[in-house]
Amino acid sequence: MNSGESDPPPKERGSSTRSKRSALGERVAQHLIDSRRLFYFSQVAKMGSFTAAEAALDLAQSTLSRQIQLLEEELGAPLLLRESRGVTLTHAGELLLAQAERIIREMESAREQITMARGGVRGRVTIAAPRPFSSRYFPKVIQQFSQKYPNTKLTVLEASSGHVHQYLADAAVDLAVVLHNPNSQKIATRKIVTEHLYLTMRHDHALAGEALIERGRLQAISDLLLPAAVHGTRFVIERYLQDGNIEIEPMIRMDSVSLMRTMISQGLGCAILPNMACTRQLDSGEFVAKPLKPALSRTLYLARLRERNQTPEAKAMEDEIVRAVETDTGAEWETQDD
Repeated sequence: MNSGESDPPPKERGSSTRSKRSALGERVAQHLIDSRRLFYFSQVAKMGSFTAAEAALDLAQSTLSRQIQLLEEELGAPLLLRESRGVTLTHAGELLLAQAERIIREMESAREQITMARGGVRGRVTIAAPRPFSSRYFPKVIQQFSQKYPNTKLTVLEASSGHVHQYLADAAVDLAVVLHNPNSQKIATRKIVTEHLYLTMRHDHALAGEALIERGRLQAISDLLLPAAVHGTRFVIERYLQDGNIEIEPMIRMDSVSLMRTMISQGLGCAILPNMACTRQLDSGEFVAKPLKPALSRTLYLARLRERNQTPEAKAMEDEIVRAVETDTGAEWETQDD
């Protein structure tokens, strides 16, 4: 027998363990933020006033104000500056809002996935892409994806390149096809294809007989139609012109490829476009596409927010899009391996 102190009875050891766990749980709980208060704070911050948030949430302003006050006490820092015309965020408030929106999205996603699982639905994927790309690829992509993932809800948004970027920035989509690399640490990208751009015109345009168009001549083309959106093709074209020390201020800009095609068809202009944007008109001979010298191209990327956890279904959709592009034998471009 040992002469030292004997071990405590089993019952006492169990009680001690439970006590330690309880103390640990209390310490962890002290560092957690009440999710409802976090949501209320995000609404007040985004709407800029308690009055607007009160109406949207159908809460008494006193209740809303009290919940924000309790949140500030939890964190030990003021989050909002109350002013006569509304509220502004403190530095602590700005830090919290950035995290709050991510946390709320994750909570909404968790609830949605559980709800869908109860109904036999497994996952949801939302993707946005410019119209020419979606028209060419999404019918096949949707068919292939739906066969492999019949219980996954799929939402496809077709929009201008500027709106696609906005969907991505707002975390409204899982994936977006963008026309240039956003170069942001918040966004993960995957190259999918590099496509050439041409000066596209009606077959009887004054330049239709030219073999190619020198970059310097673009400045003298009075009926050149250029895109309006600051994203996508305009970004690529303006960089191309700047590299050649060319300044063009067109009388007409438009954020619609469809309208550009109509203008070209009616003999009202020419535009710098990828062949994918007017395949039918080029095949019929209505339009002709003239190479530029030096050549002009743009790279398309699949993009997603890094902070938004990529589900297996979203990754499968990404792979399906890449596969569709790589197996497109009728396209004039270079697919990407990386």
